[in-house]
Amino acid sequence: MDEYSYPLPNHMRSTLNFSKFIEDSVDEYLEDPNLSVSDMIEKYDILLTNNDKIKMKKNLRCVVCNGRAFGYNFDQISCESCKAFFRRNALRDISELHCRFSGNCNITVETRRHCSYCRIKKCFALGMRKESIRTEEEKFMKRLQLDKNRRHKYSQKTIEIPALMTIGNSNILMILNPIDRTRLNNITHCYDQFTGEPSSITYHPPSNALFLRLDEFFNRKKQIFVYLISYFKHLPELQTLNVDDQVLLIKQNIRLLIPLNYAILKTPVNSKFRGARIQTIGCINNINLHEIYLSLSNSFVEFVRYDPIMIKLLIIILFFTTNPLTTRSIYDQGEYKQLNNIKQIQSSYIELLWLYMIEKYGEQNAVHLFTKMITKYLYLQLMIDSMDSIVRVNNDIHNIDSLMQSFLQLT
Repeated sequence: MDEYSYPLPNHMRSTLNFSKFIEDSVDEYLEDPNLSVSDMIEKYDILLTNNDKIKMKKNLRCVVCNGRAFGYNFDQISCESCKAFFRRNALRDISELHCRFSGNCNITVETRRHCSYCRIKKCFALGMRKESIRTEEEKFMKRLQLDKNRRHKYSQKTIEIPALMTIGNSNILMILNPIDRTRLNNITHCYDQFTGEPSSITYHPPSNALFLRLDEFFNRKKQIFVYLISYFKHLPELQTLNVDDQVLLIKQNIRLLIPLNYAILKTPVNSKFRGARIQTIGCINNINLHEIYLSLSNSFVEFVRYDPIMIKLLIIILFFTTNPLTTRSIYDQGEYKQLNNIKQIQSSYIELLWLYMIEKYGEQNAVHLFTKMITKYLYLQLMIDSMDSIVRVNNDIHNIDSLMQSFLQLT
């Protein structure tokens, strides 16, 4: 007879016997506080027979308040409430806490919220370790590592057993997992929500060309810069970085990404950016900076029409670049405090873009598209570098808004 064909009543009776055994064992442990953790695990981890090797759930109790616990937290068995309490308070200066009573309160499930001082003191006395608390940076790096391990495991499985989705007579390789697709949806939603044409409701393109001094030209663009920065600030990965690093990334990269942002904004048919005619005046050799911006943004329009998600991912990847190829950054690269973290973030988005392109267009087309986008961005950096030189010798730069001067790296 097959081992899984035993009658259900016998199986249920066996399970009940094991449950009774575990309940008695835990009671014995609670009555013997000197029993070590390793002895407890060895003595009470009960395995079912029939090669199932299923561990029965133990009725653990929190060492702090004696509430119901499910496992170890910070090196001691603790309930969810005491785990959360310890994480919030263990790194605080204990002198900030005070007992309103005798300094030796009895901490139970019912009284654990009455005195934070005695509760945290008991946590430490029973061996809970604040060194086990992860910082926000450590938690973020842990998530990245788990994501990397998951992708590695998934890629191995994909090689062995490709996931195929059938549409009509075609089989399509599915590479992106649900987490990847959620990230893509969030990026698209966030971009659409926080960027945009700030004056599209009331603005109407002038019938004649506008002749603008350099300060007027850049001050008109301030809101577009601010909106794009707002979008980046809502990226969860940026929020994990040091504030100085966030500011440095914005100052180094934001002016380089404006043409890509314009390419997305002006691609829709109803975009009013498409009708603007502007001539900058007072620049050396009568150069029209507006025409240069227009040419740079137009070079990415074909990609936006082809697939706007690619450009939205590319913008994020380029934002987390710590060494763009501009004159200012070559001589003043800035010292990032979390350089490795920034590289990890950038790598995760590069991988997401690559997987997206391979799944949608195949490896050969993905290589072609990626190469074209990067080549155009390298050229864009060279052009922005030339524009920087033109701007810095202009007499009107002192009239540019102070925030815009920072964005343009004039200060």
